[in-house]
Amino acid sequence: MESTLQIQEQLLEFVCRNYMVERDDVIPDESLVDQGIIDSFGLVEISGYIQKEFGIVVVDSEMNRANFGSIVKISNFVEKKRNS
Repeated sequence: MESTLQIQEQLLEFVCRNYMVERDDVIPDESLVDQGIIDSFGLVEISGYIQKEFGIVVVDSEMNRANFGSIVKISNFVEKKRNS
């Protein structure tokens, strides 16, 4: 099972590949929306990616800034879901 840092790396790769941004342009602990990298549809795409990649289920009520506010928050969310 991947560590939180490995999850962050996979998420960064996904974001850079799918939203055509450079790795250095993504600040892992800042909001992807506030950075102008993704919009609300992007959050849905990331949700689909983590469900497929990490085998977790994301319910609508979990799609919030606390869980999806940044790469760091998303990776922590994935880790928490996998351990529950």
